[in-house]
Amino acid sequence: MFSFRQKIFISYIAVFLVFIALIFPFATYMVRKIATKAMEDRAKELIAKIESAPNDDALIRRLKEQKHLLFFRISVINNESKIIYDTHTKRLLGPRFSQEYVVDHPEVIQAFKNGVGYNEDYSELLEQKFSFFAKSFDFHGKTYVMRTAFPYKYVAELTHDCEISFLGLATLILLLFSVMTWFVIIHLTSPIQQIINAVTPYQEGKEATIPEIKLKASNNSDEFGKLAMTLNSMSSKIQKHIDTIITERNEKSAILESLVEGVIAIDENSIITYANDMALKLLGFDRPTLLGQNFSITNQPTCYALLMSCQREKKPLTNPLTITGKNNLKTFLDILAAPKGQNSGAILVMQDQTSHYKLLEMRKDFIANASHELKTPITIIRGFAEALHDNPDLPLETRSEVTGKIVKSCKRMTTLIKDLLTLSDIENIPQYKLMECDIYDMLQMCSDNLHDGFPDAQITIHKNSEEELDVIADPSLMELALMNLIENGIKYSTPPAQIVINLDKVYDNVQITIADKGIGIPAADLEHIFERFYTVDKAHSQKMGGSGLGLSIVQTIIHKHFGQISVESEVGKGTTFTILLPYSTELTC
Repeated sequence: MFSFRQKIFISYIAVFLVFIALIFPFATYMVRKIATKAMEDRAKELIAKIESAPNDDALIRRLKEQKHLLFFRISVINNESKIIYDTHTKRLLGPRFSQEYVVDHPEVIQAFKNGVGYNEDYSELLEQKFSFFAKSFDFHGKTYVMRTAFPYKYVAELTHDCEISFLGLATLILLLFSVMTWFVIIHLTSPIQQIINAVTPYQEGKEATIPEIKLKASNNSDEFGKLAMTLNSMSSKIQKHIDTIITERNEKSAILESLVEGVIAIDENSIITYANDMALKLLGFDRPTLLGQNFSITNQPTCYALLMSCQREKKPLTNPLTITGKNNLKTFLDILAAPKGQNSGAILVMQDQTSHYKLLEMRKDFIANASHELKTPITIIRGFAEALHDNPDLPLETRSEVTGKIVKSCKRMTTLIKDLLTLSDIENIPQYKLMECDIYDMLQMCSDNLHDGFPDAQITIHKNSEEELDVIADPSLMELALMNLIENGIKYSTPPAQIVINLDKVYDNVQITIADKGIGIPAADLEHIFERFYTVDKAHSQKMGGSGLGLSIVQTIIHKHFGQISVESEVGKGTTFTILLPYSTELTC
């Protein structure tokens, strides 16, 4: 691809070659015109001097008088095409010359017909080529022709000299003009080149923004300065638009990335153009693998069909979807497909409803378990009540045993209902119940209270920090959580129970570890012990009067206080619960 300057240079070369090709025929034409004009002018002068002669003899005498001014050769032909005079023929032919000789030369015929005639021909008499010019004139009412001849070699030499002169002069002028034009073009195109040089790095991707164009040899008043100012203004506006678009794109991308819903965009050819992190997580892909690929790569025919349908029907469509991932874990999604404007593709939104489905399942299980747990003591109470009703004469000892079992079942049912109500109350902790609590004092209080019920239990509390370990909490709920954990350690240990409590500050958290040396928890049960109504040893739990909600209550209380609880256990060696609570941090429940 040629530059503008190269194109100008090539154009000049082409013009020069065309000029060279045309100058030779032009020079020949011009020399012929000049020679013809000179011969015609000379013929007119001679005709003017001889046309007043009274007769042919007088005409011939007058021509002889002008002999010193004549052309190389002159002939006069009368109206009968006969030569009455020739400057060379009579001298060369001698007695053979006759005035009766009829002339039929082309230039003479043209002169008789058109007034003038021209021809180039070889003369046998003079043995060389001549340029002949003939002109007619009126002589006493008759048409005569004066024929002049000029050696052609002089015309050829003159033509050659003219061609060389024309060529040299034209070449010189052309070169001078080319040089001048070249400097002018360089001067005029220099600002354009500066503009190109300034913009090229951005065009090639080396610069992120279009640089300001500064012209060295120009000012703001000329056309190039105004062009640079216009381009700078346009560049500034374009850059502002680009920055605005990038900002809006980043904001939209940030919004889309922050969504808990998965979002995927496809074009009209079903090519994936965008996918946020949640969509990648739900589908199990990374961004480079998914972007730029056809949506069929996701192996989700339901989603693909919904995307196609929404574009075809031009309206949003919804559908539930279940995805089975690794370890057969199911993810429940609500998917919505909406067409983009101007038939440019569609957007798929995937809302993870797994927690909602799990919550529904938990509620179903909770209701079923609560009903089952309440049904057992009610059945026992009813059975014993019917036995007392149907057998009024039962011995006093038997009746005491039966009523004792009824009371025990009522206490168990009361405990269960109390725990259920506690779980319900924990869901919303009033702000006014929150206060700064000293965990060490609270653990001492729990220890004192439990010694009343379990006097043989050995509870040791170690405070490993000199600072006051305070947390913001509901004292009654936090005490309930700590009491449950310590009491569980006592209940599930062989008497006398040994409970060791360590209190530390870890970064911005208060860490509480409650360790026992009891029967321990099997590894298979560890991940379930915080589930509602879950018990490791149901018979032992019922014997202890447990409802299966204690650890669930503990976990809920800790989480409501923005804390964490974990457990480690080994069968036959004991269990350790670790609690982390924010250190003196205000919270809103």
